[in-house]
Amino acid sequence: MEKHFYKKLIEFDFNESCALCTVMEWKGSVPRKDYPMMLVCKSGETVGTIGGGTMEKEVIERALDALNSNQTSLDPFDFTNNDLSKDGGLCGGTVQVAVEPFTREVQSFFNQINDFNTEQSWLTTFHLSSKEISRQNIKNSGQHKDPFIQELTQIRKNKSFHFDDCIQLFRFISPNPILHIFGGGHVGKAVAEMAHYIELDITIHDDRKSFVSLERFPYALNRSFQEVDMHMGGLKLQSTDLALVATRGHHHDLTLIRWLLKSDIRWIGLVSSKRKWKLLAEGLLDEGFTNTDLSRVYAPVGIYIHAQTVPEIAVSIIGGIIKYLRN
Repeated sequence: MEKHFYKKLIEFDFNESCALCTVMEWKGSVPRKDYPMMLVCKSGETVGTIGGGTMEKEVIERALDALNSNQTSLDPFDFTNNDLSKDGGLCGGTVQVAVEPFTREVQSFFNQINDFNTEQSWLTTFHLSSKEISRQNIKNSGQHKDPFIQELTQIRKNKSFHFDDCIQLFRFISPNPILHIFGGGHVGKAVAEMAHYIELDITIHDDRKSFVSLERFPYALNRSFQEVDMHMGGLKLQSTDLALVATRGHHHDLTLIRWLLKSDIRWIGLVSSKRKWKLLAEGLLDEGFTNTDLSRVYAPVGIYIHAQTVPEIAVSIIGGIIKYLRN
């Protein structure tokens, strides 16, 4: 869910100078563990965040210094402070942040990864002696001479490591999953709004035209107001996609769950009570589906937070989706 940040890097028009800040390494408890990046403009405006708080404030100050000196640096930040009377983070970890002027040459590298419909990997290398930063694309398919790089392409996770006189960051991005929402009612609408907030693309499907309107779902990639059978006939699902079933009746729910279980999709959320899912599950087992099949269905969907209102239910559902995606 980082493609919006990369798009901003690619589209940056250099109307003012700016610095690119990259978390190259972290240990222990720190604000973010996904090796985030942030642009800092000379005006003080920022794009993205590396975790906020006092660390981000200090990184912004360092970035502004880098713009004045036109130099790169690798700066440590310590969160192991135990004295409550002093400044400094209390999280308990350490972070190393690379700061460099963001130039057209750096931007040209990110221009190469503007196809967000494919898996892509690259290495960012900070050379400790020369304080230079270099980047290279890594192929995700085929064999690599370096067995460690080969392992990283299979793990498909961002990871930092030391090699010779360098700190290297392996970064992997995959196509954004699409959340397919079946049911444009109150819950579907609220979930769609929160999905946009966390940069998760959605499609919306309901057999009532007014429930999938542009005004109701302004950020949807696609809107469909066909009958359920037509939805299923015309929609192609990827295994990495997500499906939320929130229709107005259990007949539609059962039809959709039955169809989704025959696909490769791995996360199927159902808005239901425990009793409703118990009855639906028993019916599906009688039809020949297995418990392994049904384990892909998250029902009742969402993290249990005693949610009652529609916005609270949507928070619960989005929380469950984030937990699934991050794991």
